[in-house]
Amino acid sequence: MKAVEIFKIRKSFSPNSSETIKTEAEDLINEKHYKGYRLVSASFTVESRYFYAFITMKKPNTY
Repeated sequence: MKAVEIFKIRKSFSPNSSETIKTEAEDLINEKHYKGYRLVSASFTVESRYFYAFITMKKPNTY
């Protein structure tokens, strides 16, 4: 069983897309946190017309 899970969110450029991806990332982190996950890292990057959010979380009850 893997102890870490990585989530990816992708959004294309549009008005307020940076705010949209931040809000979606925050909602995902909060949702998983309530299920027992712990945040390891969150990073944002821009590549070829897309915003990406990479969120690494530790699964519940893993060491």
